[in-house]
Amino acid sequence: MQFSFRSRLIIAFLFMLTLLQLTTALFVLNATQRDYRQQQIQDLNIGAKVFMEMLSSRSGQLNQSLSLLSSDFGFKRAVATGEQETIASVLANHGKRINADAAILLSPQGQLLSSSLGGMTDEDVEKLFLLTQNHSDAFEIVNFEHTSYQFVLQPVKAPVLIAWVGMGFALDKQVADQAKSITGIDISFVNQSVEKTDLVSTLPDNARQQLLSAGITLGNASHQLVSDVPKNYLSKVIDFTQQHGQWAVLHQSNAAWQKNYDELRNNMLIIFVLTCLFAFLFAAWIAGGLTKPIYALVNFARKVGQGDNPRPIKGAPAELQILADNLSVMRENIESREQDLLYQSQHDNLTGLYNRGAAKQLLAQRLTYMSGSLLMFDIVNFRHLNNIIGFANADGLLVSFAKRLSSLQPAAEIVSRLDGDSFLLLFKLNMIDIQLDDILVDLGRPFVIEGSNISVKVRVGLVELTQEYHHDDIDTLMRHVEIALNHARVESLVVSHYHKGADEQYLRELTIIRDIPTALVQGQLFLVYQPKVDIKSNTCHCVETLIRWQHPTLGFLPPDEFILLAEKSGNISIISDWVVKTAITQLAAWKQQGITLTVAINLSAHDLTNDNFANDIQQLLQQHHLPPHALSIEVTEGAVMKDAQKVIAVLQSFRDIGLSIAIDDFGTGHSSLAYLKLLPVNEVKIDRSFIKDIHIDETDLMIVNTSIKLIKGLGLTVVAEGVESEDGIDILRKLDCDTIQGYVYSKPLKADELMLWLADFNQ
Repeated sequence: MQFSFRSRLIIAFLFMLTLLQLTTALFVLNATQRDYRQQQIQDLNIGAKVFMEMLSSRSGQLNQSLSLLSSDFGFKRAVATGEQETIASVLANHGKRINADAAILLSPQGQLLSSSLGGMTDEDVEKLFLLTQNHSDAFEIVNFEHTSYQFVLQPVKAPVLIAWVGMGFALDKQVADQAKSITGIDISFVNQSVEKTDLVSTLPDNARQQLLSAGITLGNASHQLVSDVPKNYLSKVIDFTQQHGQWAVLHQSNAAWQKNYDELRNNMLIIFVLTCLFAFLFAAWIAGGLTKPIYALVNFARKVGQGDNPRPIKGAPAELQILADNLSVMRENIESREQDLLYQSQHDNLTGLYNRGAAKQLLAQRLTYMSGSLLMFDIVNFRHLNNIIGFANADGLLVSFAKRLSSLQPAAEIVSRLDGDSFLLLFKLNMIDIQLDDILVDLGRPFVIEGSNISVKVRVGLVELTQEYHHDDIDTLMRHVEIALNHARVESLVVSHYHKGADEQYLRELTIIRDIPTALVQGQLFLVYQPKVDIKSNTCHCVETLIRWQHPTLGFLPPDEFILLAEKSGNISIISDWVVKTAITQLAAWKQQGITLTVAINLSAHDLTNDNFANDIQQLLQQHHLPPHALSIEVTEGAVMKDAQKVIAVLQSFRDIGLSIAIDDFGTGHSSLAYLKLLPVNEVKIDRSFIKDIHIDETDLMIVNTSIKLIKGLGLTVVAEGVESEDGIDILRKLDCDTIQGYVYSKPLKADELMLWLADFNQ
């Protein structure tokens, strides 16, 4: 949803005001809350000090009373003579005089002589006697029968120590109420034991229950402030004992300051609402005055956009008036730019010819009645030429080439530059051979670029737009002419005509290229292995792996077909990686079965330019715990000849890691003899075209004999591939050939079939 300028102005004003007020309120409320909190903490700390002073005062009262009692001669005599009734009477009367809740008398050894507390156990007496070991005027808190007592003990001497007398006050509800009346804060006495937790408190009932449920955590909060224990109270815990069983908890209620805080917050909220209402009215008034001339300018611009010539705005601010005056000038400039943009969208920036989009649009307009010839030109090795003469000169060459295309006779109806050095021409009449030859001669004349004569060669893809040619859409037509040009490029032709059925082949090739990655993942590709037999020992310890593809829709695809397309499309590397990994995995599986073989794999020319390929193979062999001689490499003469120095370096890296290398299809390449002695190879395979007929063709026999002698002279082993007859075996054995590979022994087999063949052959 889009908002008007007026709405945005009002929203922005309200937003800033709201942000300012909320920020102010946040700081004020936080400061108030912080001040209230500090005041509450201060009151609680003061109350704690007053409470402890109250306990100290009570302790002093006990000490004074016990001092009088311990110095009383009659009491001393009763203790010395063991008059229990007199002792009990004196303790009771003296305790009653000072309102003490407990009175006891212990022997110097800690034995209970008399007590106003019934049921005291030896453990209780021992706890009281421990107070005499660190005797001072300070008080101690002792737990007895789930009640906490503030106890003070004094020695009774006559003149030596004859007993210990002690009195104590119970920390009960009366003490809590008294402390609350003095401090103004609630007080709770918590007495916790294994059996239960007792609570004496001035808190309301619901708050007492919350404190009881949190009693188990009070020991971790000794002399600390605790929030919300119970809820809406700030509490301070005082631990009376080191065992964390008896606590005094002082509680300061949050109700008073929370009420003040809520009143402040509500007042600020009312102020906020009233301020926003006033701000909204003020912003609406201000925005109306600002946006009125802007709306007038918007209407003016809308009419200009529709092609009208509205009256100028009167009474607008000076800046808006200038803008309105410039809108009419802008309209004229827009029309001019639209024409320029339309031209640029349809024409090539460099040559001024129609571009691909415009060419397709013009062809679409003529599609129903179009006839004649559609030609696509490109310049042979233009990229190489571009690198030689430079980009600027290459652009000049393209401009001159475009001008010459535009001036051809007969003239073309459409001349366009598709991209790079690719041009498309439509001729109204069918192009005959003489006219086409004249065009090629004209285009072959030198171009003068920066004072130099530069000649170019062109290729042409041609589609005859006859009645027999059926074209449904422009994309199909463009694809057909591109297929024709691509055929000329692949076959090194000057002119190539589109023929019916070429489209199907083109789509087939596209399908194969597209499906290569999928085929590797889905297992459509698989390996077969053809035995290589040592004819001297009549044994087989080596096989050559070959790749096969069973396509789900195209059926069986010959390796020569999809390997060539993989090399052209750049997919050959992923196929080679898959072959190497699959072959090594199979070797590892055979090794576990106790079968030792050497597998030869074929590498493409692209693989022989990869400096890291040897290291990758070495890592795979080590990963599967295989020796280097378990794998061998086969390369063709053609692959070696593409970049001999680079290939020699890569092959040497294979030799360095211990792989055996063979030259495949020997005799079919060119100029290979000059490099054969330099190549780091172990083996040479004579091509099957020379082998298959040596038993009936004297010429082939002579070529094979000479080749074997040459190879043997270089210290290399010889493999004859494509042997199909037993006569050929005998001849090759006489010619001192080392290894035979061919259908005479076996066709390429799958891994399981190969194992059966090996078992049968070895027997």
